[in-house]
Amino acid sequence: MQPRLRFGLTVMTLACAMKLAVCQAVAPAPQRFVCNTGYSIEQCHVQMAVLRSLLSRYGGALVGEWTWILVKSDDWKAVLLQHRMDPDSPAFTVLDRRETFFEEALVNPVTVRRIELVRKWSLGIDDLLALAVTHELGHALCNEKSERKADGYGEELRRGITVTCK
Repeated sequence: MQPRLRFGLTVMTLACAMKLAVCQAVAPAPQRFVCNTGYSIEQCHVQMAVLRSLLSRYGGALVGEWTWILVKSDDWKAVLLQHRMDPDSPAFTVLDRRETFFEEALVNPVTVRRIELVRKWSLGIDDLLALAVTHELGHALCNEKSERKADGYGEELRRGITVTCK
């Protein structure tokens, strides 16, 4: 192979490799949206669309690689107890596993459970859903363990303020 051709191919290969590296560096990390057991594929897609919309609205893609899990209300309290969480919480995050769990009643009219949640939190279901999503994003965006700080970050998100982790 002629030196000039070899040099040209080497430069082209390096340019392609550099372009690929840059594209990989700025490409968003994969996010997984999972429905726990008991969901049909259609139910999962419909209910997860509600959750995806709010996550998108509040910058959920910024957390990078993450798994968002929707759990049937019938199974919710058992999942909370398994993770040693408050049985009245409609969502929670496991930071070291990069997972956030949401109860079905937030995105689907599970009447009895929705009534319980609305009474417990003194919020309409839409406001409670926004609160749950933004609070959990407060944990996820800032790798924050503190419930109080996650509340503050969530409030900033709901007010349209870019969160600055402290």
